[in-house]
Amino acid sequence: MHAKTRMKKGGVLLFTFLLMFIAMPGWHNQEETVHNGDESWRQELLKEREQKDIEFKTSATSPMAGGARLTVSAPEKTFITITDGTVSLKAQAGAGTVFAVFSREGKWYWHESAPGILCRLGERDIARNVEALIPGSLFTAGRFTLAAYPGPESLALIVFDAQRPQQLDFKHLLYFPPDARYAVPARLEKFPEKREVKITTTRKLEKTFYRYARIHFQLHGKNLALTALKSSLDGPDSDYLFIPFKDATNGKETYEVGRFMDVPEPQGEEFILDFNRCYNPLCNYSPAYNCPLPPLENFLDIGVAAGEKAYPH
Repeated sequence: MHAKTRMKKGGVLLFTFLLMFIAMPGWHNQEETVHNGDESWRQELLKEREQKDIEFKTSATSPMAGGARLTVSAPEKTFITITDGTVSLKAQAGAGTVFAVFSREGKWYWHESAPGILCRLGERDIARNVEALIPGSLFTAGRFTLAAYPGPESLALIVFDAQRPQQLDFKHLLYFPPDARYAVPARLEKFPEKREVKITTTRKLEKTFYRYARIHFQLHGKNLALTALKSSLDGPDSDYLFIPFKDATNGKETYEVGRFMDVPEPQGEEFILDFNRCYNPLCNYSPAYNCPLPPLENFLDIGVAAGEKAYPH
């Protein structure tokens, strides 16, 4: 999972600054960044980082609390059981059973819950036995929260434990200091055909994306480009460009797998690509996640000393 399952969308484009600066001669010079010397941009960035830390500390689905991933593949009832502080799957109900899940006509449902067990999507309850589970449906069972991600052949349950040591010990994420040189003017070149591509994941599976556009920019005196993907061409996430990339800092200061950016799709061709808002895949925080790997065309031969650093374990 990537941006669509993390805590919050990472970036905010400052179009007012963009409109002011792209009309200036020489705006393609990467040294003349839009945010250069702008204190309000810096404060907004620091505020976003502070808010993300708060969410990581307090949310029931904080990535730091994600301790396990369970996969249900049998269509008949599977019973989710909690014993001795461990969540597991059982073929039959027994001591510690909190609820059951089953598949019917390619959809997943829940049933036979213990008292006090809830399943909700946002503020709405998911009715037992009659309403299919929706990606992101959350079960609450004592200190545990289970996020459901149904597929046609299997159901993934990510188990969040409020008592996971990584959650209890969490203080804050690690970042490079805000650096206006990494907020660069960029040009969006949409592909005539938005074809599907299969992206390999950290669990050696595949996720489907749409290859949407090529983003051209300058950084460290080089002409560079990254491919922007979309997980869907309609729906709430279709307004964002997903940009997974690697650079020369990976495995050193930054997460070895690479980093991500989510950019609101600009109205025109020109916009600001702000690497200060790049973030780590959720896999950096917990092995429970399944994260897409940056494609080869998004490997940069420079170091991007901006945005989130690797989180140590």
